[in-house]
Amino acid sequence: MDLTQFFGIPSPGFDAADALILPWPLEKTVSYGTGTHSGPGAIIEASRQIELFEEETLIDFQERPRLHTLEPIEVDAAMPADRLPEHLAAVARIIARFRERFLITLGGEHLLTYGVVSGLVGNPADVTIVQIDAHADLADELGNHRWSHGTVMRRLWERGCRLVQIGIRSLSRAEYELIESGPRIETFFAHDLTRRWVELLELLARLEGPVYLSLDVDGLDPSIVPSTGTPQPNGLSWQQVMELIRTVAAAPCDWIGADVVEFIASPHPPGCDLTVARLVTKILAYWALRRKGSFA
Repeated sequence: MDLTQFFGIPSPGFDAADALILPWPLEKTVSYGTGTHSGPGAIIEASRQIELFEEETLIDFQERPRLHTLEPIEVDAAMPADRLPEHLAAVARIIARFRERFLITLGGEHLLTYGVVSGLVGNPADVTIVQIDAHADLADELGNHRWSHGTVMRRLWERGCRLVQIGIRSLSRAEYELIESGPRIETFFAHDLTRRWVELLELLARLEGPVYLSLDVDGLDPSIVPSTGTPQPNGLSWQQVMELIRTVAAAPCDWIGADVVEFIASPHPPGCDLTVARLVTKILAYWALRRKGSFA
C-alpha cells in the first residue's frame, strides 16, 4: 500500500493519471480555531479505510479513474502573511501545468482557492466558483490582512469571477451590502435554502463555461464535520451537499477542479477524518461518472 497516495492505491504516474490530488497545508491567516495544516495528511490517511467501489455511482477506483496524488505544496512555517501573494502566485505557476486535468486540492485554509483558480485558467473572469460555505469570505480586509481565508472570494470576485455562494450564515454588513449591490454574486443564505432550493438546483444545472467547486467543510452542519476552525449551526446536510455536487457534475459546463478546505484533523482519529475523505471520494466519483458520459 502506497501511504502517499489517496486510497493507498499505487499511482499510475503523473502522465497516465486521469485526475490529480494536491495536498496544500496552507495555514497563515486562520482567525479562530487552528490546525488546518493537518487536514491534507489526515484526509489521505483516512482514505485508505474507504472501499474502492462507490455504491451510488458504481465507480470502481481500482479500475478508473486513475489517480495520482502530487507532492504536498511546501509552506514555509516562518513565512509572514505579507508574503502570501508571492506564495499564491508561485503555486499558481505550478498548478498551470495541471490544466486539462481534473484537480482536487486538499486544504489547508480557504485562501488557497485563489492560487488554484489562478493556476487552472488563463483568465479567472471566465470562471464560475460554486462556493459551499458558512461564511461569505467577501471581506476587503480581515485582521488587517487583505489576503486571508476571509477575503479570498473578494479577491477572486475582483478578478472577475462569478460567485454562486451556498449555505452562507455568517458575514459582515459590508459583505452583505456587496452581495446586494455587486454584480456576479448570487448568494443562497442558509436560512432561505428551503424556499430557494429548486431555484438553486436549476441555476447549477444551467452552468456553462469553466466551473470550480470550492467546499469549505464548515458549509456542512457541525453535527457532520465539527472539526473546523469556525463552525456555524444550521449548515447543509450530507444529502444536500451530495445533490449540489451531482447537479454540478451533470451541468453542461467545463468542471475544472475542486477543493476541500478548512478541515482540522481530529486529535483522536477516526473523528470526522473519514467523513471528509468520503466527501473527497464522492466528488471524484461524480466527476468520473460525468467523464463516462453517464449524466447525458
